[in-house]
Amino acid sequence: MKREESIVPSMEAGEAFAHLVGLQERLLAEGGCPWDREQTLASLRRYVLEEANEVVSAINRLLDVEAEIRATRGLPAADASPPQPASGEGEDGGDMHAHHPQREDFSQGNSASGAPLGKGSMPPELARKWARAKAELCEEIGDLIMQPVFQAKLAEKLGYFTLVEAIDGIYRKLVRRHPHVFGDARADTPDEVLDSWNAIKREEKNRDEGGLS
Repeated sequence: MKREESIVPSMEAGEAFAHLVGLQERLLAEGGCPWDREQTLASLRRYVLEEANEVVSAINRLLDVEAEIRATRGLPAADASPPQPASGEGEDGGDMHAHHPQREDFSQGNSASGAPLGKGSMPPELARKWARAKAELCEEIGDLIMQPVFQAKLAEKLGYFTLVEAIDGIYRKLVRRHPHVFGDARADTPDEVLDSWNAIKREEKNRDEGGLS
């Protein structure tokens, strides 16, 4: 197989993810990769942070190219400042931010910043930069996805929990906290969604003295 040839050219996301999990299991199995097999949950902490930072850097590069595109098309600059914690949210509010951007960033356009890029051609060199920036973000997101798979498979070997349990946990949480999608509740605006999310989270914490989010 050529180095750049995709092994998942026509797979759905679930099938592709299953292949990634199978690959990580192979690396951790007897006869697999010596480096992978000697890793621990503690030793992988640095890589989780590094890969997350690489994703942020790739997004920033994408935003820089977007700014160039806007300039060539005579469009105003986009406000791509990072979202700030909502008022009243403490450190335990992180899981909300992971799934719901802040109010000012909720509306999405056809760009990474959410502001419309407009239509029209662009200079060839700028088009190449745009394609390269998107490809870099794709690669970095893939690297980041691998980290929780690696961590979960190590936790599974230790008997802590399984990858399926981790996925099931976030799946159930998202269903619970989106009653306006999966139930009969109403939430017609981003503000109403966030208010509902926080209210449900408070109810869950009141029921669970362990404080799991």
